[in-house]
Amino acid sequence: MAELTRKEVIQIIATAGRQVKLAGVDLSGLDLSELNLYGADLMNAKLGGCNLRRARLSKAELSWADLRLANLELVYLHQASLIGADLSGANLQKSVLLKANLMGANLQGADLRGALLADADLSGAQLASVYTDERTEWPAGFDLKRHERARGGK
Repeated sequence: MAELTRKEVIQIIATAGRQVKLAGVDLSGLDLSELNLYGADLMNAKLGGCNLRRARLSKAELSWADLRLANLELVYLHQASLIGADLSGANLQKSVLLKANLMGANLQGADLRGALLADADLSGAQLASVYTDERTEWPAGFDLKRHERARGGK
């Protein structure tokens, strides 16, 4: 169960401005859609099952966050840090992950259709069974099949 309500998160944002600190906080299952969390510290936060559709998370610190099955459709994650984050089964359709750091992130089963990942760091990321399409934009020279073979996949 989430520690805070949507209304409480909005109050924190209003008070803290660009210094939002929610590291380690359980926000599981909350509707945080369309909120401006630019630069927010959400390291180790529990965001599993959250609705973050159209949220602004550019430059946010989301390392080691639990984002399993979260709705991140149309989310701005430009230059966000998602090191070791668990995004398994997350909906990242049409999300902007330009220059995002996804080192060691778990994206297994994530929906990346139409996602923009140009200049993202996918070193060590788990990308088994991700959903992609012709609109998915990978970093220059990135080959999903070769990446998975290097990780020991099929």
